[in-house]
Order: sequence, then C-alpha cells, then structure tokens
Amino acid sequence: MSIFLSQEDENKIIFFRRSLFTVSSLLNALSMFCLLQRTPPKQMKIRNYIILIQVEILLIVNDICLDVLFEPIPLFPLLAGYCLGLLCKAGLPMRIATNITILLNTYIGIAILLCVFYRHQTLLPTGSLAK
Repeated sequence: MSIFLSQEDENKIIFFRRSLFTVSSLLNALSMFCLLQRTPPKQMKIRNYIILIQVEILLIVNDICLDVLFEPIPLFPLLAGYCLGLLCKAGLPMRIATNITILLNTYIGIAILLCVFYRHQTLLPTGSLAK
C-alpha cells in the first residue's frame, strides 16, 4: 500500500493547523485576561492553579511547540508522520519532538488533576476524613 500526500494536501494541513493556532492563541489571551481581571473574590485560591494550566509551560507552550516548532504532518491510515516546523528543519529528530509533546501533555494532565484535587479539598468541611 503506497501513501502519497500531495503538496496541496500538505498546504491544507499546514493552513488548518495555523488557523487553529491563531484561534487558540486569541482564546488563551482572552481567558488569561478573564483570569487576571475578572476572577470573583471567592475563586482567588483556585485561580493560581488555573493560571498554572494556562501559562506555566502548559497550554500556550504546547500550542507553540505543536503548531510552530514541530508542525507534525500525519500520514493516515499509517501510524506515521513527519514534521516541518522550525526545530525539525534545524535537525531535531521526530522522536525527540514526540517525546516533548508527550511530556507537555502529561504536565497538562497533572495540572488539571491538581486543580480538581484542590477544588475538592476546598469544598470539604474542616473536620472531614477525606481532607
């Protein structure tokens, strides 16, 4: 079975990924504004965890890595692909780019779990056994 991806299809994928990056960046900026300026006083404790998810090497850095630095092009139905991003053009192996992506997504998952755990702990009464 031969797989061929034309230049036109590759350009469509790149355009779609860059469009997603633009929309995602705008929404990240809007959510950061709302977190910093419009957070109600009762939510100030959990705000720091949500900012962690937004800023600290998580969503924004993940978007930059995937959509600018790596730009992976999947080859479906094969479980394969190649990358065209800045770091890949500079000689970074695809294996390392994949590992960085997995690491960043793991950090995002851990930050979400910390946020849920902290929120759970704040809702429990003071003398609870689960606290």
